[in-house]
Parts: sequence; C-alpha cells; structure tokens
Amino acid sequence: MTTLDLTTDVLVVGGGPAATWAALKAARAGADVVLADKGYCGTSGATASAGTGVWYVPPEPAAREAAMASREALGGHLADRRWMARVLDQTYESVNELADEARYPFPTGPDGRPLRNGLQGPEYMRRMRVRVRRAGVHVLDHSPVRELLADTSGAVAGATGYRRQAQQPYRVRAGAVVLATGGCAFLSGALGCNVNTGDGALFAAEAGAELSGMEFSNAYAIAPEHTSVTKTAFYTFATFFHEDGTVLEGAASQGGR
Repeated sequence: MTTLDLTTDVLVVGGGPAATWAALKAARAGADVVLADKGYCGTSGATASAGTGVWYVPPEPAAREAAMASREALGGHLADRRWMARVLDQTYESVNELADEARYPFPTGPDGRPLRNGLQGPEYMRRMRVRVRRAGVHVLDHSPVRELLADTSGAVAGATGYRRQAQQPYRVRAGAVVLATGGCAFLSGALGCNVNTGDGALFAAEAGAELSGMEFSNAYAIAPEHTSVTKTAFYTFATFFHEDGTVLEGAASQGGR
C-alpha cells in the first residue's frame, strides 16, 4: 500500500489539552502543523472523557504566593518556583483565552464572577478540536505513531505511524516534534486512561532523552478496583534520599513511600 508522505514544520503527537494547545500556538505563530492522535482528537483521553481542574489564580501577589506555597508542601518543598510561576502565568492567559475566544461556558459564582478553576472535558476538548482545525492544523485521527525518525546527526526529524481507518502507513518529516501523549495509566481503570500507554515516554527514551520525575507518574493510579474515575494522589509513593541513602527529612510524601 502507498505510504502517506507528509512534510511539515511541527509534528505534534497526541490529541489532548497539551497537544491541541501546542498545535494551536505553533500554527498561529506561522508554522505548518500536523497533529497525529491514536484516537479521535477531541474525544479520546482522560480530559475529554471527564474533565480537569485548572490552576487558575489571578495575578495578585498574595494569591500567587499562597497558591505556590500550597503546592510546595504537597511536593516536599522540592518544586522550582520559576516553573510554578510560568505555569500560573500561562494557565491564567490560556483559560481567559478559552473564555473570550472559544466562548467556553464557565459557571458563575454567588458573587457574579466566573469560576474558572475547572473544565468539563467534552465541552473543552470539542472546542479545542474546532480551534486547531480553524488554525489550519492537519489532523490525523486514529493514527498512532509507531516510531520517531532521526536525521543523520541523530536529531529527531519526524515520525512514522499507521492510519487505522484508512489502513495506510504514514510518514511525517518535521523540523520539530512535540510529544504530548499523556502518561502511563492504562491499567488504572480510570475513565479515558485506556489510551495512556506511555508511548511518548518510550519514544523519548528510545531517542536518547533523559527523563525526570517519573516517580511521580502515578497520578491516576490510586483507586478502588473496578472504579471508572480515580482521585489524584500527589506523590503518594515518592520518598527522597540523600546520596548516602538516608531519607531526606521533610520530603517524604504523606500517606506512604
């Protein structure tokens, strides 16, 4: 069968919030973008199936300080505040954009102000699919990536995959590749996590990337057997050690190691 052969500036692998935002921003910056999702972009994954909380904090010094302090305690005071501040800034900007441009129907609180600390998954991701398509992103649905491509220097330069509905292999040559495939929670039984099989982490490792924070990848894993939705348990099984093997005091998580 003839292989679908594409060339693009940016290839985004995945179809959830991270993937669609990455594709949208790249396209708006003038890049030609291809997005490849193993499912149907906008309906597959944990966020599309249920929803997500949002770390939405107005840019007020006292509010931001309280927000970062609370997360530092959850993480054993090991967090980097520069990244926390960046996430807060980007989240505030993006959620406001979602409300203003995409007209997401945020509820209103008793004081008349919109409540923007959570998103209904189906409504959210339906809008994100529309936005990336309108931005000119070439979406490949039901098209799992199989392998990353590398150039002669060893740099990642695209990917190969298979379009399941068209029964056609494909190859995308790209100047940049964004891996936004979610975590590895397919055994958790959580709603929408059946597609979270750790593909992106595997692709990155095969390409020679160094991974960090993998001990925190169990956010969807703590749940009674046979339930459909899990509760996030931050760092439940993380214990931190000094080089000599002794436990770093104050860094062990609540509820176990």
